[in-house]
Amino acid sequence: MATFDSKTLDFRNPTSPNLPLAPQEYERQFQDQFENILRLYFNQLDNAFGSLLGPAGGKYLKFPYGSFHQDGYTTLTNAIPTSGSTATIVVGSTAGFESAGTIIIQKELISYTGKTATTFTGITRSQYGSSGASHAAGVYVTEAQAVPSATTALAIPYDTTDYNNQISLDATDSSKVVFAVSGFYNIQFSIQLLNGKSSIDNVTLWFRQNGVDIPNTAGIATVPLGPGTTLGASIVAWNLFIPITAGDYIQLMMASDSGDTVAGTYPPGTAPVHPVSPSVILTATFVSRLPT
Repeated sequence: MATFDSKTLDFRNPTSPNLPLAPQEYERQFQDQFENILRLYFNQLDNAFGSLLGPAGGKYLKFPYGSFHQDGYTTLTNAIPTSGSTATIVVGSTAGFESAGTIIIQKELISYTGKTATTFTGITRSQYGSSGASHAAGVYVTEAQAVPSATTALAIPYDTTDYNNQISLDATDSSKVVFAVSGFYNIQFSIQLLNGKSSIDNVTLWFRQNGVDIPNTAGIATVPLGPGTTLGASIVAWNLFIPITAGDYIQLMMASDSGDTVAGTYPPGTAPVHPVSPSVILTATFVSRLPT
């Protein structure tokens, strides 16, 4: 009759017992059975509340949460011999990349209008202030999220759901993080900003809720020049405390003074060794119910 399931580390909700109908006259046997049923039920309640209110009770609770990121990357299969070539770019795989968008190869940003399983098509070189160059087979190709223009903001999309419960990406617009449960939420994010220009740039980041800018959520970051064949890089992160109603969605917005800085995935490294740096990571954690 325990309410804790050791296999799943979950509590089973105590269920009200089906009490038998009493006979018209007093019967000791019925009374004993009736009291045993109630005793077992109250034991379930005691066990549940004792475990939840004890020092380790929080480990059994499930709150709404969500963790999402964007990190498209692959490797160049065929070399790009010249800085001006607009030939189809052949890679190991285009899985995880947008159907049209921007890629980064070394210090060059390249736009494309289509893709197959292993190629990017509709190529335009030297985008967003970067310079064209030749690229050897085997170098990394990563995905970038670029603002439409210096005067138009980008709602940052995500391509991967890491963990979630009652928080999810919108089925048709992956920039929208949708909440199924009302409450106060702690929203945290980090974004990898990459600059291919020959000058520094300022980037503004803020949040929207249901398409409306949230006051006091904006911040400005300066993105430096890159050394040698490396893009200028700056990683920005902060957190917010936001009241959310069930059905609401939020978006992380980005604007660039020049229109050229991108949110880009940074490839794995060997000197020093490090894993992939996603272009953006966002997490949402339930904190408390809304006041009544």
